[in-house]
Amino acid sequence: MNLRRTIKEWLGHRITVMVIPAAAFRPWRWQCSTAFGLFCLALWSGVTIWAGFICGRHVDYWITKADNRVMLAKMGYVAAEMEKARGTLDVAQATDRQMRVLLSLSRREDLLGNNNAVGGPTAADRISLRRLLAIDPASVRQTDWHRQIEALRQESLHRLASFQEIAWYIGNQRSLLRATPSMWPTSGQITSLFGYRLSPVQRSEEGGGEFHPGVDIADRPDTLIRVTANGTVRFAGWSTGYGQLIVVDHGYGISTVYAHTSKSLVKTGDRVGRGQVIGYMGTTGRSTGAHLHYEIRRNGVPANPMVYLKVRSAEDLLGFAQAAGR
Repeated sequence: MNLRRTIKEWLGHRITVMVIPAAAFRPWRWQCSTAFGLFCLALWSGVTIWAGFICGRHVDYWITKADNRVMLAKMGYVAAEMEKARGTLDVAQATDRQMRVLLSLSRREDLLGNNNAVGGPTAADRISLRRLLAIDPASVRQTDWHRQIEALRQESLHRLASFQEIAWYIGNQRSLLRATPSMWPTSGQITSLFGYRLSPVQRSEEGGGEFHPGVDIADRPDTLIRVTANGTVRFAGWSTGYGQLIVVDHGYGISTVYAHTSKSLVKTGDRVGRGQVIGYMGTTGRSTGAHLHYEIRRNGVPANPMVYLKVRSAEDLLGFAQAAGR
């Protein structure tokens, strides 16, 4: 009871607040109870704290708004760059198609059994990208970004795989071209063509016909013999009937045979290049005169060398006709 009475008496005391201005003005005096003074102090503190809180929120709002504007500007830049990337991919796709037409190479989508473009954006994706470019905050969604980025990534991977396939195809065709015989192995006249003929050794015997698996080219002894494509020497030595023989493996199932040589300049295992001299023309083995017996084999089966050789002039065939008439 004494404590309550003491607090009540203390709160009932009067407080005087006096403001003394400059000499030209009268002093201002204000009195109130201690309880009212404490109430005013608490009210002032509350208003100050509330005002500070409100001001802080507004400052945070303006900072966030400024950050959003910067973010939207960056998003616009990224969207523009994505559109440029999309345009570059479109050019790459058109180039891909042109290259495949020039190379007579099937479209990768056709090989995969799908006639539609793989990895490219749909019409809805392009509309979303246009909205992103317009920087409409209401239309910017995380799914839009994910869809566009994933579409560009898939299209980039698809184009990369396609160009790698084209590069592989060109490289393979280049290797095949280098491995395909495409030049004359020696100079001279054709004395026997590919196919069935009357044996020059057994011509006088009954039933002397035989299959000739290559072409014979006659010239002076020791005329240079050149390999007709890049390859590896698989055999260089003596073979019954063929005499001094050279066999070159060109890969892709293609090999060439050079028979009746007087001397070989290569040995088994040597790498040779188109046009390289590998021996001299001779008449070793089953032969009636100095000439080169030249064969082309695909997967072990003789092929007509005339398909690969370019007839240099009518003299080649004329020489063959004269030799066949003798």
